[in-house]
Amino acid sequence: MTAPFLALLSLLAITATLAAVRWRRALFMALPFLVAMNGVPIRAGGLSIRLDQVAASLLSIALACELLSGKRTLRLDATTWYLAAILAVNVVASALHSPAFGYSLAQCANLASAWITYPIVIMYLDSPEELELFFTRCMWAGFAATTAGVAAFVLGVAGVPVGGAEVSTRAAESFAVPYGAFGTMVEPNIFGSYAGAYLLLATAMFMVKSADETPRRERLLYALACSSALALVVSFTRSAWLAVVVAALIVLVPSARRLGFRAHRLIAPAIALVVCLIVLLLLPGDAGAFFRFKAMNLVNIASPTAATRVVIFALALQQSAAHPIIGWGTFTFAAIVAEGADFARYEGWRNLWVGNYLLLALHDTGVIGLGLWIGMLSSIVAPGFRAVRRLSETNPVLARRALALLASIASLLVAYLSTSAFTLAFFWLIAGVLAAHGRLANRLASPAPAVTDSE
Repeated sequence: MTAPFLALLSLLAITATLAAVRWRRALFMALPFLVAMNGVPIRAGGLSIRLDQVAASLLSIALACELLSGKRTLRLDATTWYLAAILAVNVVASALHSPAFGYSLAQCANLASAWITYPIVIMYLDSPEELELFFTRCMWAGFAATTAGVAAFVLGVAGVPVGGAEVSTRAAESFAVPYGAFGTMVEPNIFGSYAGAYLLLATAMFMVKSADETPRRERLLYALACSSALALVVSFTRSAWLAVVVAALIVLVPSARRLGFRAHRLIAPAIALVVCLIVLLLLPGDAGAFFRFKAMNLVNIASPTAATRVVIFALALQQSAAHPIIGWGTFTFAAIVAEGADFARYEGWRNLWVGNYLLLALHDTGVIGLGLWIGMLSSIVAPGFRAVRRLSETNPVLARRALALLASIASLLVAYLSTSAFTLAFFWLIAGVLAAHGRLANRLASPAPAVTDSE
């Protein structure tokens, strides 16, 4: 690198640092919208950089400055330490066994840029007021992202392609590319899991009694429920459809009884969803035919996409046997199948990925990494259930939100068994907001310190 280029790079780094510190709060509050734009990357020097990665990097700089200046105290939880340990195992496994070490190391940095979202969220959501505002921003971001995807699909089917949806006959008939809406996200599978998470969030907020239901909040919840339900359908993602049902049955319904279940509130959204399903079932053309195929093969493991996943999963298990303890390294499946570090030249190499986070952890980091992943996910879910129980006794408003976030997390964990997207930040953002509710629950449950008179 030349001296002028290094000087320019240093100047840009200093400017970015000052901007991050100066406008930290505005950038942080924009995070829910930025994580929903993971399919709108910045192209620079052959790299594809996501907006949420840039925001997370700048926010981590701002957080470091606040910690060094003493303005903020470092408060990490078990999930953060698990993530750090998982990242370390990925680096070690890549160094030991990866046939494409440079690529694996770059993907470790990619993981870090997404996972850093979690500690940033739990560090900055340190007051009920900030938590309230950030949660509202999350709902608005969910509404905007799902509405954009639905609009893109409707326009595409109507013959006005604007991007954000794949509605070609080739996609519907050949399965060469995923068919359906994806909006500002990477692909329909990711968009479907995102829509399912926000559908459960809105549903939980609807079906549980609360004292904070202003008319504006009611309208936002209703709009979010409708937009996310429609987005879930037109994503044509069977795993997300099943995930919503499973999460509702194992998380939402049992816990909602404790907080005051109101099933009648779901009648109108349910009717709208049924009407949408009937329209798609009867719709002529590629969209109707593809939806009928998906509906009829909801749990058919012999369908083309399911059969492909079964073959990939079996191959990944076979590869894992070679390095069962520490694994092959980060995202090495494609390189091993292509038999070389230049696997990117292999036609269709981007489809060579293990779309199951548990099997991916076993393949890339062995039983050590798999154990850490299970521990990390438990450190998110178990405190979430405890937060719902504690807040139901002290603050039903926050309890309702914690339940909604927990249901969202559960749906993503189920959906990611066939479409893993932990490299994207929106899971970690939702998990961070849930953890912030857990911390607030602990604070509310703790007895106030005794006040003594002093002379």
